[in-house]
Amino acid sequence: MGIDHTDASPRYPLGITPAVPLRIHIQPNSGVALYKQVANEVKAAFLRGALGSEERLPSVRELAAELGVNPTTIVKAYDQLENERLIVRRQGQGAFVAGGREPLRPEEEQGLLTKLARQLALEGRRLGWSEAEIKAQLDHELRALRPTRKRKR
Repeated sequence: MGIDHTDASPRYPLGITPAVPLRIHIQPNSGVALYKQVANEVKAAFLRGALGSEERLPSVRELAAELGVNPTTIVKAYDQLENERLIVRRQGQGAFVAGGREPLRPEEEQGLLTKLARQLALEGRRLGWSEAEIKAQLDHELRALRPTRKRKR
């Protein structure tokens, strides 16, 4: 993928550090904004263990080309991830998994989770789902995010 000339190492003597390949799947007709889908896919990759601390993400242009979307979509997704402190952007180097250096404050975590839970409840009810069905879907999604196996380097 991309090239980072700032981190020379024996493994990458010219400082070439490839970005982590992401397997992002978006659904243009889902009704969910594309940038939110991208941000959610990056979060899911992190939670599954597919992304580790300090790993470099694809550049905006690389990911936009791979997904066939406007680069602005990726910028918005990276903005959201940066606001949630999952990634950090370094001038001239790219976007990296934050590694927990700047966790959300407890009140920020609570506010974010409350907002998302409310959104899930509202959408589930709007679609005619019962409380049990909504809870079952949430349980399914939580199970899907369990780490699968440690990444090999």
